[in-house]
Amino acid sequence: MRLTEAQEDKIRAIVEGHQFKVPGLSDDIIDHLCCYLEFEGKENLDFDSQLEEAINILAPHGLASLEQQTLFLLNANKIILMKRFFYVFGLLASMTFSAGVLFKILHWPGANVMLFGGALVFLFIFLPFWTLDRFKFKMIKKSYDRWRLLSGLSAGILFGLASIFKALHLMGAPWILVASVFVFVVFFLPLYFFKIYRRSIGMEEEA
Repeated sequence: MRLTEAQEDKIRAIVEGHQFKVPGLSDDIIDHLCCYLEFEGKENLDFDSQLEEAINILAPHGLASLEQQTLFLLNANKIILMKRFFYVFGLLASMTFSAGVLFKILHWPGANVMLFGGALVFLFIFLPFWTLDRFKFKMIKKSYDRWRLLSGLSAGILFGLASIFKALHLMGAPWILVASVFVFVVFFLPLYFFKIYRRSIGMEEEA
């Protein structure tokens, strides 16, 4: 397929419309799309349909995802090191909280410190950053996916706080527990099952 100047301009307009910040990325994408259409395109078929197919083959999750993937590759070592530290941090917080529960049951000293320290680190540092990681690197664009993650995060934090308050016999534990269950049942579960339904009928791919 021989591309006309107007068709090349259309490809360039679509790609540059994303305003990629990585230098040279737009030109690379344009070259790739042009090469694909010239070698695989058919003269007798609709150009727009073939261009859309080429874009889907190159970037099934949209052209914007290419920049995220490029940034990840350019900073892979730093990101992997950060993730490693981050998940080890979360593991230690979980282990500290679990040990605190055991110490509390056996009435050993230091239980309250471990409960508070482990839970607070896990709930207010690990979980929010895990959610941010999902937003950033999984390219979550659908609004219901965002609300599903945020409602799950909120329900988890509230439930964790309710557990701490209950274990330490602090006031307000029942109300926090009710709030966590409300968020979980009213917001998270419907959005979660809506996503499962979309996958079951082929409207959405497995993440």
